[in-house]
Amino acid sequence: MNVLISSHEYDYHTLLKVAEMAGLAGIVGFHPAGEDYLLTFPDDDKVEARIADYKARLKDLEDNIWMH
Repeated sequence: MNVLISSHEYDYHTLLKVAEMAGLAGIVGFHPAGEDYLLTFPDDDKVEARIADYKARLKDLEDNIWMH
């Protein structure tokens, strides 16, 4: 399954770091999509949960950065 992430919201290194924190390094693929990023998650019975967890971690990181 693919997820398009805007480069205006997150940079490549942030996306990579969140994948590492979520235990998804090497599982999620990162591809340029114009100025944005296309993340590919393996299509299996856990894909929806993985994507939800990844997006929640991105949001948590954003909240923690802007809270201080």
